[in-house]
This record gives sequence, structure tokens and C-alpha cells, in this order.
Amino acid sequence: MKQSDILCSITATLYPSYLEGLTSPASTELIETHLQECPDCQRRLRPAAYMADGPAAYLAEASYLRHYRRLFLSSTLGIFLGILLFALLLANASFGIRQFLKLTAPQNIASTDSPDDYRQWENYSGISEFTIFPESLSGCKSVNEYHYQCSSSPILTTLQLYLDCQYTPTDYAAEKYRLLKIAHADAGNALFAQPACYTMLYFSTACEYALFLEEEQRIVYISLENISRDELVFDETYLPLDYGNFGSPPKNQAKPYCQYQNDTH
Repeated sequence: MKQSDILCSITATLYPSYLEGLTSPASTELIETHLQECPDCQRRLRPAAYMADGPAAYLAEASYLRHYRRLFLSSTLGIFLGILLFALLLANASFGIRQFLKLTAPQNIASTDSPDDYRQWENYSGISEFTIFPESLSGCKSVNEYHYQCSSSPILTTLQLYLDCQYTPTDYAAEKYRLLKIAHADAGNALFAQPACYTMLYFSTACEYALFLEEEQRIVYISLENISRDELVFDETYLPLDYGNFGSPPKNQAKPYCQYQNDTH
């Protein structure tokens, strides 16, 4: 290989660093000397502006372009951080508004732990139709736990409805069959830690579902609206896996937000 070819190769390799001002004085002198002597490298590496205005003008332009690139990157990063901050503020504001409405809205409050009060939900004014809950408790072998807590107003409804029923094997199979006919099954336990079906899933505001505790022949029915984790009266392990994540789609679910029976809201 000719020495001139070697110099051309070295110059082409070092030229980007040269434009950034990163080459050593010896390398800079080598590149500039070679460019003055080699028309081929001038054509390949330098724009027409260099040939017309000389090296000083070209280097000034290169410096301006470097400055513009840094400015563009800084602006892009600033915009991204601004959008991220806005999203966080919006999420916090939404949570704060719900909490404010809970505290300030005139409310019709009802609360009971007695199964004798089952389906006495006249003060409720939310979005649920309670189809996942049994019409009566006559089919239950026993009620292990029941809790109803509701606060309704024209502005906001909060609900925590929890029913834990024990069944005989025959009645358990019949009730499970009823539920799977009206609700969506949680295939592969993607949404809940236990086998489950659901009629509604708004992960940050409302959900309604039933959990199948097969070994104990128990079914746990739960309906929640605008309830935070620290307000729960039951074990958190009975919650949907992503409960409380604002706008978060459930894992492995194509249509994530709300399904009530066969309708998507």
C-alpha cells in the first residue's frame, strides 16, 4: 500500500475526532497538512463551503453545529423531564381530588358487618349492578365474613363490599358454574393471585370479582370503588395484582381498564 493511501486512511479515521477538536496537536497537524496536499480527501471529507471560504470559516461552522447539537439534546431532555413531571403531578392531583371529595362532599354513609343486612344496599349510587354476588345467602353452608361500607354523594361514591361464603361441594360447583357464565375468567392467574373471575376492572377506582378457594370450598366476593389499600377490611392478597396503579393495564390483558359483564367501558 502506498504511503499516500495510508495517510488517506488515517485521515478518514481521525477526521470526525478532528472536527470535534479531540485530536492531539500532532494528529491535527498531520490531518491539516494532508488535506492541503490531497485533493481526493478534500473532495471526500470537506464540503464546498470549505473550498470556497477556507478552513477558518469551515471550522467556525463545525463549531456552531456542535453547539447546536448540544443545545438540541439539552432541549429534548428538558422537554422529556417536563412531560414526566407533568404526568406525576397529574396522577397526584387525581388522587388528591378523590381524597378531597371524600372529605368534603355531603355523604350518605352506611356500614355493617352483619350477614342479616345482606343486599340492603339502598344508599349505594355507584356503577355496579352486583351481578357477581349471590341473590341470597340461602345456598351458603356458612358465611365466614361479611362487610359492607358505602359512602354515597352526588359527587363521589366509595364502596367496600366483602363476602366470604363456605359451600358444600355440590353447592360450590353450582355457584362456580353460575359465576363463570356471567363473568370473565382470569386465565392463567394473570390478574389475581388466586383462581378468579371478574365483571369489572378499573384498577385505580373500581373492581368487582370473585375468588375461588378450591381446597376449602369457599368463594370470596369483592366489590371496591375508590378504596385505597390502607382502608381495606380484608387481606391484601385478595386484591387484583395491579390494584391501585392509576391507569395501569393488567398484565397480559389486551383490553385493560373496565369490563362489566360483556360490555367494555
